[in-house]
Amino acid sequence: MANTYVTDLRHYLDDSEDLADLPGPALNLAMTLTSIVAWATDHEPEDILPTNVWCWRRPARKRCRGELIAELQRGSSEIFWHCPMCGVNGVIRGWEHSLWDRRASPG
Repeated sequence: MANTYVTDLRHYLDDSEDLADLPGPALNLAMTLTSIVAWATDHEPEDILPTNVWCWRRPARKRCRGELIAELQRGSSEIFWHCPMCGVNGVIRGWEHSLWDRRASPG
């Protein structure tokens, strides 16, 4: 059974809105999540395409070869993502106005 991650990106940020000083595994996960946010916000809402972000899981101690797929639904503040190979999936919240939010600024 695959894991589901429900993440608030703000939990990985410091007071300056950059990545906090985190231990290695948490930093690696934060970098993966910020890469998903950057990709999803750089594409049209509801584009469901591979992100060029690779899955980090190691089911049965073998590296998953899946490329994560992400979607920002129109009018939503949640980014949904999943790996089509191993099934790990999640939702990212709290990413708006972060350094990785690539949406065009209004006005």
